[in-house]
Amino acid sequence: MKIGVCVGTDIEKMKLIKSLGYDYAESHCQQIASKTVEDLDAMKATGLPVVAANCFIGLRVVGEEKDGEKITEYLERLFKNASYLGLKYLVFGSSGARRIPEGMSIEEGRAEIVDFLKNYVVPQAEKYNLPVAIEPLRPQECNAINTIDDGVEIAKKVDSPYVKVLADVAHMFYQNEEMDKLLKYKGWIIHAHTSNPNPAPPLDCKRIYPKAGDEFSQYDFIAPLKAIGVEHCSVEADVIDFPEDAAAAYEVLKILR
Repeated sequence: MKIGVCVGTDIEKMKLIKSLGYDYAESHCQQIASKTVEDLDAMKATGLPVVAANCFIGLRVVGEEKDGEKITEYLERLFKNASYLGLKYLVFGSSGARRIPEGMSIEEGRAEIVDFLKNYVVPQAEKYNLPVAIEPLRPQECNAINTIDDGVEIAKKVDSPYVKVLADVAHMFYQNEEMDKLLKYKGWIIHAHTSNPNPAPPLDCKRIYPKAGDEFSQYDFIAPLKAIGVEHCSVEADVIDFPEDAAAAYEVLKILR
């Protein structure tokens, strides 16, 4: 398994994590979509692969505010630039974009999410051979697609090899999902985010960078991911001191690869 860090499009952070020994960077979809070729070339010049990107879309994809033309225009830019950078996955978390509005049932909202993925995302994903991983989010952040089971259910309804699921340890932990449940979803889980979801003292459910001595065992998350063939796992967490955080996390994760 290769390990990376979510760093947006920050070139200095890319250089730092490369020097620490990380295998790749995970970027930010909306930032990538706004970049020029020169900007993207500068990211390439770091020599660190950009394998994935999160924060998929800021536009509403559910409800009356949905604007199909704007969505299409944005996705065309995103996939073109992401392909140019050589990404392997795009991550669809985007809680604000997919939040089901008041007055709409969960079933209706999920149907609109499936429609968005089928009719807007899949054509671009097929064109650029670039899959999208649905990221389940805890209910405090979004009222649609909360658990790994939810994510797989939506992916199955989309019924495309280009729409799969991401496992984020923090969102699983906050919902008391067993890490071993990942074992039954081989072929559906294609990417992952890790962190320490249980810092001491508690930080209002904030997730922080893993470090030696954490109560939460990274092995319990990484082992089932490796067993089902997941090839990349990115650290996504709240930053206290980035250089120190990234270095400490690498020391924990490098032995689990």
